Amino acid sequence: MKTKIPLILSGVLFLVGCTKSAPELLDQAEKSLNENQVELAINDLESLLKEYPRDSLASLAQYKLATIFKNWKNDPHSAFESLQKTVTNYSGSVQADQAQKELKTFPEWVINKSEVLRKQKLIKESIQNLIYMLEKFPTNELSPKAQYMIGDIYMNDLRDFETAVKEYRKIVANYSGSNQEPHAQFMIGYIYANALNDFDKARFEYNEFLKRFPEHELSPSVKFEIEFLGKDINEIPTLKHITS
Repeated sequence: MKTKIPLILSGVLFLVGCTKSAPELLDQAEKSLNENQVELAINDLESLLKEYPRDSLASLAQYKLATIFKNWKNDPHSAFESLQKTVTNYSGSVQADQAQKELKTFPEWVINKSEVLRKQKLIKESIQNLIYMLEKFPTNELSPKAQYMIGDIYMNDLRDFETAVKEYRKIVANYSGSNQEPHAQFMIGYIYANALNDFDKARFEYNEFLKRFPEHELSPSVKFEIEFLGKDINEIPTLKHITS
């Protein structure tokens, strides 16, 4: 039995020796981020919050998690939750004040982030951010813009015209009166006319536009489209010179 005591004691000492302090965990997380080891950084920060929830560095760790989810993981859901935890759990801290500001402008941040992701050709991630925006903030003033962006991505980036029409229709159905509604109605007709070559549907959608938005700035373009639906460019006097 005597031989077992040193072994047990050494095991305890080993565990104690392996436990990192809050500053060590924070430093290690920073180092992992600099080396682009994002998951390791997240694990270290979560360990700090679990082991030292009342430490003076805990608020910084919680806020840093939000920053990682925003800028490295492209995960708006986790970012929003981390910001909320910063405000709720560390009220009065500098990080909580900053997190509160970011929560107030979070819908705008999601829109901007989606645009950046799109420019980076991260199309799937861009759409996912926009869908999150619509689900989390369905009545926000920027929601019609988010929905229009989805339609535009399917139209111009993915060239999935059928899905683009479906996404544009959601604006007409769900965001009546928004600035995006007439543009969405126009795009539905435009896709049928110029991408799907379904001129009957195009004429119907264009006429719907003129009924609902007769004074809109796009009305002259709609009338032009209707007049020359299905015609070759050489049959359109104002455009014939392009091929001559």
